[in-house]
Amino acid sequence: MPYDSALICKNGHLINDCFHQYPEENSAFCDKCGAQAINACPHCNHEIKGRSSGEFSYMDDYDIPAYCIFCGKPFPWTEAAIVSATLIIQEENTLDKSQQNALIEVLPDIMTETPKTNLAVVRVKKCLSSAGKFTVEALRQFAIDFGCELAKKSLGL
Repeated sequence: MPYDSALICKNGHLINDCFHQYPEENSAFCDKCGAQAINACPHCNHEIKGRSSGEFSYMDDYDIPAYCIFCGKPFPWTEAAIVSATLIIQEENTLDKSQQNALIEVLPDIMTETPKTNLAVVRVKKCLSSAGKFTVEALRQFAIDFGCELAKKSLGL
């Protein structure tokens, strides 16, 4: 079944999950945050997979992808989420540098289910038990917003 492409702003807000089928819904910038809208991967230039062409569009049930299915690289909103979480972790002074680096290393494994997702969950749980309340809340929100289902379930979110 052929798929349309999706139009998503660089901050990850869905603008149109049927870019070609409903061009009247397209816009160059996001009405939520003002970021530029893209419908192709900035790394490989393939269109972002949208909704199935024959399917009626309900924007609520379209899952915004984290990574490009053609080149495997993260989309801008994924990169921004990882950078932001990294900076938050680096600000936490209750964690030493090795703890910070270990946690930063597994952030992508919270976002997608991999063989290292369980390790990532363990590291996040350790952080949540010892970090300050602002870091704890930020990482909890990161997991809620960007975590895969296995990570969310394992973290009790």
